[in-house]
Amino acid sequence: MFYVIEGTMSLFRHNCAVPNFVVLFGPPASGKAAIGHELARITGYRFFHNHLTADPAAALFGWSGKRFSRAVDSMREMLFDEAASDPTIPGVIFTYLWALDLPEDTAAIQRFADPFNRSGGKVFFVELLARLNTRIAREGTAFRIGLKPSQRDVEAARARQIEADALYRMNTGGVLPLGYPHLVVDTESISPPGAALRIKDTFAL
Repeated sequence: MFYVIEGTMSLFRHNCAVPNFVVLFGPPASGKAAIGHELARITGYRFFHNHLTADPAAALFGWSGKRFSRAVDSMREMLFDEAASDPTIPGVIFTYLWALDLPEDTAAIQRFADPFNRSGGKVFFVELLARLNTRIAREGTAFRIGLKPSQRDVEAARARQIEADALYRMNTGGVLPLGYPHLVVDTESISPPGAALRIKDTFAL
């Protein structure tokens, strides 16, 4: 299942001389990394998954708290500010676990997008859907553990899934709180390569 919630094809035309920013968001194990990896392969965009900044911060501060959040956000803002002004980068694919009921998460993702807006690039959001039981079953795959070593404890990862599902709203219900083109993909009905191709075609990447 796919549907575009916001935007028209005229919004998707962009200047290829500046980097674009594609945000893949959804609950844990909804397919963000697998689809992001495939999308990077077929577009040449740089794949920057959320654990590349979360893991180093967690090594110092644990997986929660103000110091963890500040460190992660600061790293991302600095890196995206540099990437958005680099003409050798066609685009950045970023995966984000967005708690939509937390205003600070929405403010953070807007800050991450701002450098690309300023440089003249385009920003696109792709929301991934998958039921909790499907997501729990995806824990422990070789791809997931290889990309995210912190997920090696499969039972702990599954427990975090259940906890996050109870605490946070991680899908929009069709209303994105930011004014960007927004594609929704049900990852239970399509493979990561198929989803990546649909994203590429929809946004003319």
